[in-house]
Formats: sequence, structure tokens, C-alpha cells
Amino acid sequence: MADPTTAAPLAPGAVLGGDFRVVRPLSQGGMGAVFVAEQLSTGKPRAVKLMHAQLAQDPRFRERFEQEARVGARIESDHVVEVVAAGVDPATQTPWLAMELLDGADLSAVMAQRGTLPPDEVRELMGQLCHALGAAHRAGVVHRDLKPENIFIARPRQQNVRFKVKVLDFGVAKIVAEARATTSITASVGTPLWMAPEQTELAAQVVPASDVWALGLLAFYLLTARLYWVEPSRGQSASVMSLMREVLFGPLDPPSARAAQLGCAHLIPPGFDAWFARCLARDVRARFADAAQAMAALDPVLATAAHRSAPLPAMPSMPSMPTPPVVSGLSGPTTAPTQPGVYRTDVGGMAGGTLVPVPALPPRRAPWGLLLAIAGGGLVAVAALMIGGFVAFQRLRAADRGADGAPPAPLYGSGDSATATGGAPTPPARPSSVAASSDVDLAGTYDIVSSRNPGGQGSYSGNVLLSRSGDTYRIAWIITKGAGYEGIAFVQGQTLAVGWASGGPYGAAAYRIDGGRLHGQWIATDRPGQVISEELEGPEGLVGSYRIVDGARKGTVVIVPTGETYAVTWALSTGALKGVGIRSGDQLVVGWSPSQQVGVVSYAIAGRQLAGRWGTLGGTLAGSEALVRR
Repeated sequence: MADPTTAAPLAPGAVLGGDFRVVRPLSQGGMGAVFVAEQLSTGKPRAVKLMHAQLAQDPRFRERFEQEARVGARIESDHVVEVVAAGVDPATQTPWLAMELLDGADLSAVMAQRGTLPPDEVRELMGQLCHALGAAHRAGVVHRDLKPENIFIARPRQQNVRFKVKVLDFGVAKIVAEARATTSITASVGTPLWMAPEQTELAAQVVPASDVWALGLLAFYLLTARLYWVEPSRGQSASVMSLMREVLFGPLDPPSARAAQLGCAHLIPPGFDAWFARCLARDVRARFADAAQAMAALDPVLATAAHRSAPLPAMPSMPSMPTPPVVSGLSGPTTAPTQPGVYRTDVGGMAGGTLVPVPALPPRRAPWGLLLAIAGGGLVAVAALMIGGFVAFQRLRAADRGADGAPPAPLYGSGDSATATGGAPTPPARPSSVAASSDVDLAGTYDIVSSRNPGGQGSYSGNVLLSRSGDTYRIAWIITKGAGYEGIAFVQGQTLAVGWASGGPYGAAAYRIDGGRLHGQWIATDRPGQVISEELEGPEGLVGSYRIVDGARKGTVVIVPTGETYAVTWALSTGALKGVGIRSGDQLVVGWSPSQQVGVVSYAIAGRQLAGRWGTLGGTLAGSEALVRR
């Protein structure tokens, strides 16, 4: 018998529906495989989901798969993944769906990177999430499997939007208005950590209030970066069965009491306990009837909390400091990436943009971890539910431990997907012996409290998101009026070195000036998470030609003062790099790229404050920017 978890063969170059040319595989899931494809009629990248060959032979599974397209069409919300086309491949008789291709990360990844989210980001994330669910509930659709992995924090496409929440996997939803008797194998759908008590009963009716239960747990998770349930903290003694006992019969302590046990009672805002109690009433009739009602009650709670934790006013003692000039064609973050938080990331806020609460993030040249959860939709038997739930249970238990200090994951995925073109100018990385950012964690959302463009030509306002990735950071500027832009950064001493560019791989370097010796480190977008050492030797005075005497790169570096900035050029065996430098004390910070559009920022770290100077390639004047962490 054919393996039901094997999708029908689909080679790169294959065309589905006459309009979708397969580029590469993306992921595998319980119901099908997802491929990155190009829509020939528009040139847009898409995600194409192809049903597993064996499942396609069963008309019940084909109906459920086709339902995924119908569900999206019935829900009037931009926060549901859009299905743009559907059909049946004539060669294999396999159903397929073409969907929008998202750039970002799921909420579990954002939270692992961001940790707790401030109330304003939780408010925005929950508002977008409940917009999708409220529209679904009005259309008679219950999701039934709300969890962080099914909530995607995407890079926004609009100006001044921190992140865009997309709800995935409505393919396991139940269309209430068209409900009919089902077999026991399809009756129970959900993940134990998040599903309502009635979802454990084969014959129980699942209603919109079943999703409200998960909303309560998700809101607690966003505020505290912890799971509400006690069992996940018990280590090896925990099990899915013990978790289910707690869900069904254990005491439902107020969130403030549970947070106090976890050492984070201060993160629960006034009024949240009462709201949570209505979400997690075991009697479904006592809950909020749907997501719209739940959000209407939660919004004033979070609005008040956000007002109380509003950012500090601008500090007159700090110099005005602007973010680097806007680069045409780059968009602001998200959430979240948020991170983490969704990610002002919308993952700092999220996307970072985490969340972006995200979550704005550095420019991507190719989609990252797109639609990771989409392929995982579909029906599962009760036994499969318990096994899959145990896997998710263990993953979230590990994430819960990570919230206390484990190195966070990148906001949108495992690393920058940018690749070098025309000959990579950055050589194979040699990890530095110094973990440059290991002694300080700057991840979070910052308010631009003052700014000055080069030459004093105006100022700007907005937020800056820093999300950590190994020993490096991704940085995203969300400007109140104007396009956002992104870069990468690392810490050397008390300096945060930032580089950004408009195209191709790019990076940042920081050198400590010691006469004619420059002791440096550098990072690059195509070497995610790594800090690489480099030593230069040449004339004193920071001018002239310097040999790379120690490091992964071989060649020379020419440094020329240009007013308040420095023009820096690498002549390497792998190609030429152009850079712009800013000197701060005994540090020279450089942003570099093969591109003509390159920028640099040198921030001095002082607790929750970052005081920076910045410049762009070809410019002779520097701008300034002051940030305060929320």
C-alpha cells in the first residue's frame, strides 16, 4: 500500500492549473505537502498545497481538503490565509490549493525569541486574531485547533503597520452550519494544551465558544511567556494524561495567582482575571459566546494597561538622534516578531514590527519559513491526537523553560535567507572566539525619543525593534511617517554596531583602534548568528590601506575620512565590498555591502538607552538618534 504521508511527485518546473509553476518543496504535513510556486499570470510567489496521494483516494479526505478553499472564501477577514485558486492535477488526480506565500514566523517562534509582550502589542495581536475568528464565527466556522503554531506573524505590506496576524489551518475547522454526523476518527480535533474540555468528548457539540477557551490561554501566554497549566512545569513526570486531568478537573486558579507562582504576577493587568475566568469556564454556556465578544471585553483591560506602561517621555539630556535615512523599497516590520512580540514589532512589537509583536525585520531576499503550519492540517484519530499533542506538549514545555534565559530563536525563522549573487563577497565564516553579544541582551522594542537627519535636515519619530539571533541582532525601524527599513547588528564592548543595505548580502563590522592596528569583528546576513574576528594592520590616523593580517577574509581595506563619516572599501579575493563608517571614541563601526545603498549606525549602550550616530555611503554628514527601551 502507498504511504499516505507521501505526496504525489511534483518536480520543480511542473505547472498546476496552467498558472502555478513549482519552484521547490517547502514542508510536509498530515494532509499534504506544500511547495513554493510562481504564479505565471502575475509573477507572484505562492504556496501550493498538494494532497497526499493515498489520502486523495478517499472521498472523505478529498472533501475535507477542498473545504479548506471554501472556508477561506467564507471568512471576510484579511487575517485568514488567502486561497487564490484550487483544482485537481489531471496527471495524478490529486487536489491542490494555491495560497498566498507569507514571510514571517509562527507565534511559537516569535515568543521563543521575544519573551513577554507589552500590553499594547498583546492588544494589537489579539485584536487581529479575534478579527479573523470573529469573522469565522459569524460565518459559522469554528477553528477548533487554535495554538501558537497556527498563528502566523507575517511581515506587513502597509506602511506604519507593525505586523500582520494570519490564522492558519482552517482546514481542520468544522462548518457548524453544515455539520453532520462524523465517525469517531474525525470527531476530536485539537491540541491538548489549548483545546476546550468539550473537544475531548466524541459526541459533544463544538461551538464558537470552544475557540474562546483557547483565546484565554493564548492571552495569558502572550503576557507572561508562560503556559497557564501546571503540568508542563513538572518535567519528566508530566504526561498528556496528567495534563488532560488538569484541563478537565484541576482547579482553575486566577491568572494573577498562577503568574505569582511563576514569579511574574506584575505582568497580569487589572481586570484580566475576570476576563480569563469567562474564557475558561468549563460550562461552555458561561463563556463569551464568540471571539468578537471576548475581544470587546479584553480591549479596555489591555488599553488601560498599555496606557499605564506608556513609553517614557523624551529625555532632554540625550542628543537628538534619527534613524538612518529611509531606503526606497524596504518595508517596515512586523511581530513578530514580535517577535519576541509581534512582533512598534509588530514578533519588538511583533516581527519584531514579534509583536514584528514582530516582529519589522531585516529585508529578506527570499521567503523564510512560510506557511509552516499549513501543511499540518487535516483529520487525526484520537490516538494520533494524543501522540501529536504529547509532541507539542514537550515542545512548549521546552519553550517555557527557554523563556527564563535560553538563547531565543530568530524572530522569523532560522536565519536570513538572503543569498549572495554574482559571487559571494563574504567568505566562509570562522566563528569568533568572542561571543560579542553574550554579556548583554538588547532585544526589545525601543521608542525613538529624539532624532536628527544629517546636517540637521529635519527629524522623525517611530519605534525600533531589536530581535536576537545567536550572537547577532536583527534591527527594524518603524517610522511614523515614511517607509521602514531593516539591518543587522552585534555588540562589541559598549557599542551596538549596525549595518543595513538595499540589496544583496550585507553586514556590519566594528574595529577597536589601537594605533595602526584595528582589532575587529564582523557579521553578515548570509552568516546568520555568527560573529567573525578580523585584524587589520596599517598606518595610524585611520586613513590609508590596511592589510587583513588575521581573519577569514583575505585582502586589503582602504579607509578614507569623508567629513563626519569614513569611506571604507574591501578588496578581497572573493570580490569588492563598499562600506561607510562612523567613528565613536576608539571604535570604528562600518556597514558594508556590494550595493551602492549602504548605511551604518553606531549606538552607545547605556542601560535602557541607546545613543546613536548614523551615516550613508557617499554622505559626509552624520545623523543622530536616541532610543529608550520600553
